[in-house]
Amino acid sequence: MKIRWITRLNDSTHYDITNIRLVNANQSKNGVQQDLEVVLGFPQAKTERVIARIIDYIDPITKKHLRFLTNDLKSQPFTIAQLYAKRWSIELLFKRLKQNMPLQFFLGDNKNAIKIQIWCALIADLLINVIRRQVKKKWAFSNIVSLIRLHLFNYLDLISFLEKPETASINQINPTFQLKINLSG
Repeated sequence: MKIRWITRLNDSTHYDITNIRLVNANQSKNGVQQDLEVVLGFPQAKTERVIARIIDYIDPITKKHLRFLTNDLKSQPFTIAQLYAKRWSIELLFKRLKQNMPLQFFLGDNKNAIKIQIWCALIADLLINVIRRQVKKKWAFSNIVSLIRLHLFNYLDLISFLEKPETASINQINPTFQLKINLSG
């Protein structure tokens, strides 16, 4: 199976340039500065040398200079920059899940139980992000998670609470209005 990888270039990486690819006007307008084909590794080393590409990119919005290293020799350079940005958003998702969701310990020991727990964490993350985008006031994701944990058994109109926490009311759930389940046959 062929795996495509994209990462940031480390300054201490040794490579030899084998080809300088032309960057068209559209790619240049999108921030691509240079597209190089290289061979990674020292020539005298006994390790396998890897054919790769180095793409110099300047983000048109932030003006930040980035250098990407990839083994993808077919995709356009700007596509590689976009893929790296998507990869970074996935990294941020995992970081957010690790910090805010209880995935340190799994409640079950089989494959299906672990999948269910991970799916529940992903669904909770999605719902909290939907709520976060609906609220005009800016809240940190972790603060919303903490509020939900704290008020899990209270009746709380979450959206209005997040809009104006100083005026929102928190009511205890009346036990007579809880769902009653008859477990006997």
